[in-house]
Amino acid sequence: MLTGTAAAATALAVLVPSAAFAAEPGYAAWSGGSGSFQMSSPAAGFPGAGLTTDGAPVTTPTGKTIWMGDGTPFGAAFGSSRDQGYIGIGTTGGNLPSTTTVTFDSPTPPSDWGFALGDIDVDMVQISGTTAGGTPLTAADVGYQSSFNLCQNSPRPAGCKSAATDQPVWDAAAMTLTGTNSGDTVGATGWFQPTASIASLTFTFTDFSGIPMFQFWLASKAYEVVTPLKPVLITAPSDPDDPSAPTDVLGHCDDMAGEVSLALLDENGDAVIGDDGDPIVAALDDEGDFHFDRVFPGTYQVKLLTDDHFPVDGPAVQTLEVTDADTTGPSFSIECTPEPPSASPAANGTGDDDDTAADPSLPTTGPGAGLWIAALLAIAGGAIAIRRARRL
Repeated sequence: MLTGTAAAATALAVLVPSAAFAAEPGYAAWSGGSGSFQMSSPAAGFPGAGLTTDGAPVTTPTGKTIWMGDGTPFGAAFGSSRDQGYIGIGTTGGNLPSTTTVTFDSPTPPSDWGFALGDIDVDMVQISGTTAGGTPLTAADVGYQSSFNLCQNSPRPAGCKSAATDQPVWDAAAMTLTGTNSGDTVGATGWFQPTASIASLTFTFTDFSGIPMFQFWLASKAYEVVTPLKPVLITAPSDPDDPSAPTDVLGHCDDMAGEVSLALLDENGDAVIGDDGDPIVAALDDEGDFHFDRVFPGTYQVKLLTDDHFPVDGPAVQTLEVTDADTTGPSFSIECTPEPPSASPAANGTGDDDDTAADPSLPTTGPGAGLWIAALLAIAGGAIAIRRARRL
């Protein structure tokens, strides 16, 4: 806050997330090689993972030819996987069963995500793993949903040479997904929505005949959160009667880009880390908005980051709830000047009312200052009246 005899007029600045809505699909991506791979997080707030396998070959397709469309059960739940990456894993040498283990960087949330196993035509995948508490996964924990054939989607993926209809069968007692076809096809898929917090998943893949490879997708719900910053807290330049008073106590409102940002924190106040290993921070764009893309549903905190030229008036850290419904966001106030501060006659050392004096359109003393401040207070009062009317 400015002190001294500087004239000031203030109104509330609000940072309010709009309704959180589905952004681009939240699919994990894959990188690595030689039996060791990294899984990127499908959405901010969901853990990444490491994958190890003794299967070969291992591929990381781009999802341009084989994908699950909106017309498939998995696509309906998490969005189309078209142009979204996945990983393909084969058997071991001599076509013996391979073992693939996904170890999450931290235990997964118990809901709002899923995985799919594809190309299970003349093959079998057995699922095992551990919960966050270290106990073995049960069939209920992995949450089998249904089987389908992705080649039945319209439009049909280019990788489907025919409209194959075969679907694998789930055996809950043995925790196996087994193909039902007598020959190699494309598109036979089963999908799962876990109901437990999972620390690791292991897939034991057995091929009976045909091309020995299965496909693995992981996806989560993901929402874009848009938070506009309304810098309507206006403060006049510093005391024109004090030559030692700085003229840049507050920054100019139009200069906030690059100086003001918003950090995404978890529920405990720790930084949410992105795939690059750095905390997730949103910059202020040219429209005056902060954007967080692909945020996993849950409770977060957001922290307004500024320097001394843009002080926060009130709490700098507040709670953010990201859901599949409208999000009620926090409010922030921030201080900035409507125009770049101009040097006063005393400050510039001339003592003359010449071209180097303060901008006469924004008087800081005299009758003009009173009219300017009164106008600003009227605007602020109108804004408060509108807000009160909206509550009725």
